[in-house]
Amino acid sequence: MNNLKYYEDSLAYDFSMFAPAKKVPTPKKGKIIDIPEEQKKRAMRRKRAASGLSGKVSAILATVFIIGMLSGNIILRSQITETEQKITKMENQISLAESKLASVNFKMEQKLSYSNLEEAATSLGMRKLSKSQIVYIRTNEDNKAVLGEDALSAENN
Repeated sequence: MNNLKYYEDSLAYDFSMFAPAKKVPTPKKGKIIDIPEEQKKRAMRRKRAASGLSGKVSAILATVFIIGMLSGNIILRSQITETEQKITKMENQISLAESKLASVNFKMEQKLSYSNLEEAATSLGMRKLSKSQIVYIRTNEDNKAVLGEDALSAENN
């Protein structure tokens, strides 16, 4: 009986875990060069120096970026404050102009009031209309008004 057949042809179970292990070829040794200890130490020192320098550079760049952002924020806030002050000045000027307009309107209404008109009329020698000044005219014929060349006529019966 061939047990290997059951490992490869099983449909319900995976028996490959229990199959005999395959041999893994060992890699061939290439040319290996040993680096002297001094060169290793120099390489390590260079890496440390480079990593320390990159850390310092990144810290400096981060500081410059933060300072730039803060100064930009301060400049924008100062511009906003100046604009708000200009708006406040304009609103004060508008309210002053509105109050002047209200006072001028009040003075105009006082000068054009009915009592002031009566006083001015009496000072000019004018008087109120009396019934004796009204003249009534009665005619027997129809009242007729003609404008132009019979273009418009109005009759009153």
